[in-house]
Amino acid sequence: MPPQSSWQPYPGAAQAPASGGYPQQWGELGTTPPKSNKKPLIIGLSIGAVVLLVLGIVVAVVVSSGGGGKGGSAGDAMRGYLEALAAGDAAEALSYSNDEPGNKEFLTDEVLKQQIEHSPITDIKILNDDSSYGMSRVHVSAKFGDKVSDETISMKKSGSDWKLDAAAVKIEKPSYVSNDKAAETLTLFGSPFGKETVYVFPGWQDWGTTNENLQVSSEPILLKGLSYFSLSMSDVKFELSDTGAQAVKSALSSALTTCVQSTALKPTGCPQDLYAYDAVDNTATWSMPDLSPLTIEGLSSYSTEVRFTGTLVFPVSYQSTRGGTKTDSDNAYVYGKIDVSTSPPTVLFS
Repeated sequence: MPPQSSWQPYPGAAQAPASGGYPQQWGELGTTPPKSNKKPLIIGLSIGAVVLLVLGIVVAVVVSSGGGGKGGSAGDAMRGYLEALAAGDAAEALSYSNDEPGNKEFLTDEVLKQQIEHSPITDIKILNDDSSYGMSRVHVSAKFGDKVSDETISMKKSGSDWKLDAAAVKIEKPSYVSNDKAAETLTLFGSPFGKETVYVFPGWQDWGTTNENLQVSSEPILLKGLSYFSLSMSDVKFELSDTGAQAVKSALSSALTTCVQSTALKPTGCPQDLYAYDAVDNTATWSMPDLSPLTIEGLSSYSTEVRFTGTLVFPVSYQSTRGGTKTDSDNAYVYGKIDVSTSPPTVLFS
């Protein structure tokens, strides 16, 4: 065997420490490092959990409270629109559509307050929400006062929000109105209805007239009005008011009183006529007839006139060409019309 020789390091190799210690070998433990403080990590995780928990609660509350967000479903937006109307918030209700009304005279909180005070909006139900490709048809029902409105309304997606095609009902004044004279007296929520086009919210509409002899009847325009491009005021109907009915009777009585004050055998513009060959002209003394047989019809659909018919008995006395005074009567078929656009109403015997 070759002779044993002591181990020598290669030139340039690291020398052992002067103290005679040895370098740390693999597997040997060196100096133990100080223990790390885990409290900040635990605290950080705890804070993070609390933040996530709070965030989760907030999200849960927002989602569960639902109601009528525009950014939710189409049904949510439809509900939100009706809830805005029910709350009397006109601006909020209008925000549920991108369609800008031509005028907003009747789209105010004040007018909306009148509508919901007369017919509160309650019992809102989303019955179906058929949405696809940014379009939706929402089946909705709600009570306006004691009337239930049940309709399917078209909606569309605008960005992340669902919008109604229109948030207000468009009412156009037709080019031809069968009763122009009456239409000239029409009011809406106390203002003269002189515009060609107006917009209103669904619900009760306060149609009226400036003529105390007339009254207006109409069905309220509810959710169905949102499904149409525009509606006509042709459904507004004029009728004789109680005041008008009394005015008609008074005017007719007054006109006949004037007629019987005449001494003519056939007063001009009056219904009575004395057919007596021996009567002396301008010697007639007429008496007022019983007016109960007269029938007064309703207001004409084409004018501000009412018609009357009936047979009246006019007692009369006159001077005879043979001398002396005679008595007689005229059974007159009376008919004519009364124009209630004037005050007092004007009577015309036919």
